[in-house]
Amino acid sequence: MKLGLIEKRTFWLLMLASFFNGFVFGTFNIQDIVAKKALLALDWQITILVMLWPLSNLFSIWWGKALEHSKSISKFFVLTAFIGRLVLLFMLWTHSYYSYLIIMIFVFSFNSLLSPAQNSIYQNNIATENRGVLFGYTVSLVTIIAIAFSYSAGKLMDINEDWFRYIFSVAGLMGCISSLLMAMIKIENKKYNAAKLKLQQLFVTPIIRTVDILKKNKDFAIFQRNFFIYGIGFMIILPAIPKFLVEYLKMDYSQTFMAKGVISQLGILFLAPIAGRIHDNKNPSFFTFLAFFTLGCYPVILLISSFLIGSGIENYVVYFAYLVFGIGMSAIVISWNMSSICFAGEDDVSMYQSVHVTLTGLRALIVPFIGYLVLRYFGVKAVFIISIVMFWTASILSYLEYLRICKSGFKYPAQFGRIVKYFRRIPPRG
Repeated sequence: MKLGLIEKRTFWLLMLASFFNGFVFGTFNIQDIVAKKALLALDWQITILVMLWPLSNLFSIWWGKALEHSKSISKFFVLTAFIGRLVLLFMLWTHSYYSYLIIMIFVFSFNSLLSPAQNSIYQNNIATENRGVLFGYTVSLVTIIAIAFSYSAGKLMDINEDWFRYIFSVAGLMGCISSLLMAMIKIENKKYNAAKLKLQQLFVTPIIRTVDILKKNKDFAIFQRNFFIYGIGFMIILPAIPKFLVEYLKMDYSQTFMAKGVISQLGILFLAPIAGRIHDNKNPSFFTFLAFFTLGCYPVILLISSFLIGSGIENYVVYFAYLVFGIGMSAIVISWNMSSICFAGEDDVSMYQSVHVTLTGLRALIVPFIGYLVLRYFGVKAVFIISIVMFWTASILSYLEYLRICKSGFKYPAQFGRIVKYFRRIPPRG
């Protein structure tokens, strides 16, 4: 893999930023457990908390529109550094669930800016054949730091759970540095709309543009439909996890953080670069078919563990479930962040990725709440079963879409011709 001068400089700044960003993602993996155990949050309060990350993605289409009209994206990263990351310092004075919630609202709201902004960097500064694998390396580095940070946090909070305030504050400082490093990346030849952005264009036009993109790009719309179904399986289980680990299995901080913050990240750590290389050479629908199927095994194993409570091995079964989860997520992380580039073609990818991210927010409006209702009235096992059905439905639909693409001779944008040629050599099975 040969990298040009711009690619090398961009890649090393991305890697350096990823190192510091790993601290923030370490807190993302444990924030629901902290609320449940340290702040004694109720199930409905946990539901609101786990909705924040995906729900904040609704802002993404507006961030995307702003990015389309900006020649430089550095100011957006600076804004994220000081408002979306450094705000975690206020955790030092947090003693209630509600103050904790307000801080996390700021963090996640600005987090929805990072994905379209990052995609713009990859589209303009990184060659097509290198995007997936280089992104995979940055993901692995984020994961290494997140694993170490989560593991250390678990050990510290088993000693004194009030130390979560200092843990989150450190993450805020590291996240600020990460965003400032991203701001140092100069995008080469970025296409942008030089016209002054009016308020109507900022708030109304993105919604119209979102509908227009989905209408005109049918393949992107189908891809998003399948991702939406997968997302239901992913989100409906979120309110049940803290209750299952803390109340059903009686796990302490070290055990819960080991499952959610360490083992769940191992697949991403070791497989993300490999998944990135495969993504660069595979049809996005076939790629997600495999990812969705693998993730469907995660709630299957959790369901099995629910029948083993009291046997002494239930925790180990849960650990295995999170190992499988990590394997599936190694592919999802790549596809979630990189696939929009494929469908955008010569268009500015920031708006396509914003549509993708915003649809995540739309399902977050209702799915976690449905998960809470199922959990309350039917129990944790029912939540696991619904999650399995959604994951595997998305997997089947993705494979059917792959077959349709192969039969129709659909052509990707010009820069993806190599992928298409590669695929046409492999006839679909079954």
